Amino acid sequence: MTNKAAIVGAGLAGLSCARTLRRAGFFVEVFEQDSIIGGRLATTRIGGDTFDHGAQYLTTHSREFGDYLTEISELGYAGRWSPRATLNGAAGTWIVGTPGMSSIVRPLTENVRISTGKRVHTLERRDKGWHVRFEDETSVGPFQVVAVATPATDARLLLGRIDELAAPLSRVRMVPCWALMVRIEEKTLPDQDVYSDVSEAIRWIARNNTKPGRNPAGENIVIHASPAWSREAENADPEAVAEELWSEVSHVLGLPPVRPSRMTAHLWRHGLVDQTVGETHLYSVEHKAGIAGDWCHGRLAEHAFESGDKLGRAIIDSFN
Repeated sequence: MTNKAAIVGAGLAGLSCARTLRRAGFFVEVFEQDSIIGGRLATTRIGGDTFDHGAQYLTTHSREFGDYLTEISELGYAGRWSPRATLNGAAGTWIVGTPGMSSIVRPLTENVRISTGKRVHTLERRDKGWHVRFEDETSVGPFQVVAVATPATDARLLLGRIDELAAPLSRVRMVPCWALMVRIEEKTLPDQDVYSDVSEAIRWIARNNTKPGRNPAGENIVIHASPAWSREAENADPEAVAEELWSEVSHVLGLPPVRPSRMTAHLWRHGLVDQTVGETHLYSVEHKAGIAGDWCHGRLAEHAFESGDKLGRAIIDSFN
């Protein structure tokens, strides 16, 4: 009999876990609350423009993630970005998804059933396995195993009643990050493509459209606020956030008076990892339930990929 696995969350950790399980012969179904997949490896379209408003680029230190990035680069899903980080040179070479950061996860979805716009309300284990109940009061199941690859607060709500998972989850701390997407029709920024930690409020500024595969015309700018500023403004109106952040950027970069053709602010409520679990993943062999995410043992996309893969391997081992 084919083992069936349910995965909550279609970010990099969840889809990495899905690929590992699928290659081992599991039937895998992924449920994602948003309308798009990728989690913080996100690309959004506003009008005719695209913005990578989550993770800005990728680096790798592990062989497994490095091999994956090499593989998808050869398939055209990723490319190298060498932005000008100072007026005199580049920041180095980073990997980005093409034509958007969300392309990074596309190869992980092969032979995996993914349902978007499905917010999971509860996970319930009965005699024959796990059942997934959604906020629209529909449900599916049974599944022999369940994996949750969401922010830690959501994972705690879904699986926190399992004692061996609850204690590690309680250690995790995540902080918000406001992201601002700005479109200007003419070149406006100084001759530099990325800026970091330019003020107490601004952590990151990037010319998004200098990445490979993007439209180079005009300026598509992504701005990330600092964790402290984002925390203070967590409940603020997005339009007010947009105006304040753009005013700050204009001031610190000494920009000429210019009104963007569009500005959109997005809050990543669990955008940054402040304190991790300290393990690559969490898994209860007894309950056949596990948890993965970058926040398990790091802060990078590489950690999410590793966490999902390691959870997948733990699940496979528990069925052997």
